[in-house]
Amino acid sequence: MIVVLTKFPIKPEFMKDFEERSKERFGEHGIDKMEGFLGMKILAGRSFPSMPANNQVVIITYWKDMESFLNYTKSKEFGEAHKNPPPKEWFAGNPSVEIYEVIKQI
Repeated sequence: MIVVLTKFPIKPEFMKDFEERSKERFGEHGIDKMEGFLGMKILAGRSFPSMPANNQVVIITYWKDMESFLNYTKSKEFGEAHKNPPPKEWFAGNPSVEIYEVIKQI
């Protein structure tokens, strides 16, 4: 299984806007119909007292294998999903993508 984390650093004043957009629009372009897609979670950062602010939204997608994920990145569904990004001023930095292979699951 492949797990893909896409991390969006969001300016604090736009966090609620980004969260709402994420709930309404992420996943609306057919990712759930893609071969090998296993699921998605959207996480909104929350801060713990005495720790630095956590203003990230993380999209986690689960894929059967790397081939399934790569096929998605080449699909029309991927293109549609990335066609109308949020306003640039919402971001505190560049989004990043991390890919992991599950080596053990309990």
